[in-house]
Amino acid sequence: MYYYKLGFPPTTKPFRIRLEDGLTITNPTEEQLEQAGWVIAPAYPEYVYPKIVEWGLTDWVVRDPNEEEVVVRWNQVKETCKQKLAETDYKVIKAIEATVTNGTTLAEELPLNYVEYRQALRDIYNNVDNLDPFFIQWPVLQETPNGN
Repeated sequence: MYYYKLGFPPTTKPFRIRLEDGLTITNPTEEQLEQAGWVIAPAYPEYVYPKIVEWGLTDWVVRDPNEEEVVVRWNQVKETCKQKLAETDYKVIKAIEATVTNGTTLAEELPLNYVEYRQALRDIYNNVDNLDPFFIQWPVLQETPNGN
């Protein structure tokens, strides 16, 4: 059970409170809590992601993400894209080096699954399909039988 006092977010039962006469007591009774202005907080609401739950003055508020929170989420998505691209950079570099060494083409050296995977990440990064940043379907790199 959680309690709140006007101007303060819900917390567990306060261990120490100040009474109206200025005295402080520990382990207050329910009656003493009420006299000091502490009220039992409403139950935490159910919500569906990406909704956000915040404490108002006397109750929980469930809301949609604001513009700033959407921007923050997009930045997180873009960082993840960069990280996943960086994780496969070695394969592209290895393929380029092989084309120079072996006289082959990049298409022969770089498996198509890597090209498709990296393009899907760039499409997310650039939001080509007007995606919701809270519900990204991340591409999965399909490894080929020979490990490429």
